Amino acid sequence: MVHPFELVANPVRRRILEVLAVGDHDAGTLSDIASMEFGTSRTAVSYHLRTLREHGAVWSSVGADDPRSRSYRLNPEFLATLDVAVGELFDLWEQRYGTAEGRAPVGPRPMDRVHRFGDAERRRRRAALAEWRVSGDDTDLD
Repeated sequence: MVHPFELVANPVRRRILEVLAVGDHDAGTLSDIASMEFGTSRTAVSYHLRTLREHGAVWSSVGADDPRSRSYRLNPEFLATLDVAVGELFDLWEQRYGTAEGRAPVGPRPMDRVHRFGDAERRRRRAALAEWRVSGDDTDLD
C-alpha cells in the first residue's frame, strides 16, 4: 500500500487533487490544466490519473454522453487517510520534547488546525493530556 504522502509528493498529482477538491472534472479538463501549468502531455496526465485511481485517491466513471470520456472525483476516504497521516506527524511533533522517562506536557498549539473530519484532533489532544496528567500525578512537587 502506498503512503498518501507519496501520492501527493508529485506536483501534477497534487494539483489534480486540488482541482478535484473543488468538484468533479473530466479527464480532458484535468489534462488541459496540467498541460497549461506543468507542460505535461495527455499521456502523462493519464498516467497520473490512473495512479490516483489505482490507489483509491480518486474515483472515476465513464461519461454518459460520451463513453470515451471519464469523469473524476476526489475520494473522501483518501482525504481521511491523508488527514490521519498528518495527525501522526502532529503526534510526533508533540513528542519532540522530553526524555525517555516522560514527555513534556502537550499544551495548546499556537495555531489550531481546522480538522475537517469531526473532532478526532480534539480527542487525540485530550487523550495526550490525560496520559500526561496520569503519569505526572505520581510525583509531589511540595
